[in-house]
Amino acid sequence: MLQKTVLLLLLTLTLFGANAKDSAFMLEYREVYSSALKEAKKEHKVLMMVIVKEPCPYCDMLVDDTLDTKTIKDKLTNFVPLIIAHDDKYPDRFRPPFRPMTLFINPDDSSILKSLAGYREVDVFENAMDIAVKKYKK
Repeated sequence: MLQKTVLLLLLTLTLFGANAKDSAFMLEYREVYSSALKEAKKEHKVLMMVIVKEPCPYCDMLVDDTLDTKTIKDKLTNFVPLIIAHDDKYPDRFRPPFRPMTLFINPDDSSILKSLAGYREVDVFENAMDIAVKKYKK
């Protein structure tokens, strides 16, 4: 029964694209800004906030082709990852004019360490992660 449920979920996501909640579940990312920020502060990690909308083919590509790769998953030890829908609750100053948008946020002062607009391939995303961690650890 569980296998059928998982298969049905994957088929649905493939056909219709994933919304923020589905993507967060699939990738094991947080989905609430306030609790993710608290966790990042407590663990002294960068908050990686990915803002998506539905429908959005570039958001789907970012989730499927970049975030759901071994390379990115292996680098998450320095981050608290969050996927959030553009219309969910989070500070207005982080609301981007377009999606997807990835913000790497310093949990201590909520400053943006690095941002990436749009879909990015793994190597570009990985480089942005490295930059954010270096800026945070200074």
